[in-house]
Amino acid sequence: MTNIDKNELHNILRLVLHNGLTETKVKNSNKVLPLKKRNDNDKKGIIAAFRSKQDMTKAKGFTVSSYEALFENDNKLTHWTPNEFSWLGYTKDKHELKGHSEHNLNQINAFIVDVDFKDSQERDLNKSNVMESLLLGYVILPTLVLKTDKGYQIYYVLKNPAFINKKGTRYPVLEVSKMISNNIKSAIKDSLDQVDISCNNFGIFRIPRQDNVIYFQPEMTVNFSELLNWSKKYYLKHKSKLTIVNKNKISYGKQIEQPWFNWLLHKTDIKPGMGIGRHNTVLTLALACYSSSMSENDCYNLLDEFNTNLKVSLDQRDLERCIKDAYSGVYQGASSIYINELIETWATKDEFHQLKNSKSKNWYKFAKSRKDRKYSHKHEWKQDLIKLFNKASTNNQAVAISTRNIQKKLGISPSSLNRVLKSLKDNNQVIIRSSGNNQSNAYLTLYLLVKQLQSKKSQYRLNLFNSGSQQLSSEINELKTLINKLKQGIKGTKIIDIGEVNTG
Repeated sequence: MTNIDKNELHNILRLVLHNGLTETKVKNSNKVLPLKKRNDNDKKGIIAAFRSKQDMTKAKGFTVSSYEALFENDNKLTHWTPNEFSWLGYTKDKHELKGHSEHNLNQINAFIVDVDFKDSQERDLNKSNVMESLLLGYVILPTLVLKTDKGYQIYYVLKNPAFINKKGTRYPVLEVSKMISNNIKSAIKDSLDQVDISCNNFGIFRIPRQDNVIYFQPEMTVNFSELLNWSKKYYLKHKSKLTIVNKNKISYGKQIEQPWFNWLLHKTDIKPGMGIGRHNTVLTLALACYSSSMSENDCYNLLDEFNTNLKVSLDQRDLERCIKDAYSGVYQGASSIYINELIETWATKDEFHQLKNSKSKNWYKFAKSRKDRKYSHKHEWKQDLIKLFNKASTNNQAVAISTRNIQKKLGISPSSLNRVLKSLKDNNQVIIRSSGNNQSNAYLTLYLLVKQLQSKKSQYRLNLFNSGSQQLSSEINELKTLINKLKQGIKGTKIIDIGEVNTG
């Protein structure tokens, strides 16, 4: 996608923020202020913005409460908080922002996934792999993809924001949203190792600019309920990958007595730039200390020694902040998701084997990986088929391929292939064009349809004043209708023959 214009950038920013800011600045506005007062029930939020990554790491940003102020700074910014907070302020010395904690969130607009490679060259080489790994549940695609210095950030924007309300001592919507966010990251990580699962679910991310948007489809916003249903199904399918071996009620117990804690405490080669690194290691260890009723002072002494022994130590200020966060009372203990990720990232083969087979009443069992199983699961074959169709496509068109060739490429039996293809077709996950008994069928996925729509839109912008623009507009509308049918899974409107659809 070439550089977008200012109007499209502003449309993207508005789409993400969901009318969560005021239209004009409170002071020094360059716009004509409306005479009608804003309804007090129409609660607006506030976001944080940063002009450089260095400023962001030091929390040296500024607050933005209006679209006018945001648009004035648009291309000058590098990072922002795409989910509005109830309030934000500054420390007494005015050097740092404060208030950007998850319990201060006003609304959740988007779920964002951070993908990090070693460098920009590796990022560019893996662009197609990244784009092919973003489909959730076969019908949920991202709304926006940004290119970063060494990777990509993927935005799944909600159709309507999820508002955060406190009920008693709990934040139900926030808790559910964190579960959804973690499941999205885990799902994409299944096929893309470079996903940073340790990234703060609703923190600071790259901001869309004219020069970093590589994919934008406003039609691909998603209902919160859709994501919640997908998340529940994903969890039920994948929870056996890492589950507590204890038939009694799950509790954190004495995490400091578990084998992983002792192993992690003696690792010295945890380095930055490897995904889940020193910061998350210290926080995980500190949370284990907290859940095991260790005093904050004893925890500090223990982890200060751990940090000193690291070949590349964490900054002392960051160490103290991790311990403070762990003992804030917000968390119950170290998360199994992060424990497992730390083991997979930093354990040697022998260490991994020992941890896997260690005996502890609250340790974890690991499901067999696919390569160690005789049979593949149905959802795995579905993913294989969709990836095959997406990769085999030329110019994002439907893929004509015989079932015999599919069997040969994937190593799938005829009965399994028929079963999986029927499931994909019945659930509107793939459009199939029948061509007769002895001929190849043609297959079209949601991903290919969206790529076609993106291409048509680009052509339309280029040919806006040419005679062909009206036909392109009609084709764009046809594709949008087709995509909506697939997204909604409308059983009574299956499209079996795509020959009638003008796909370019």
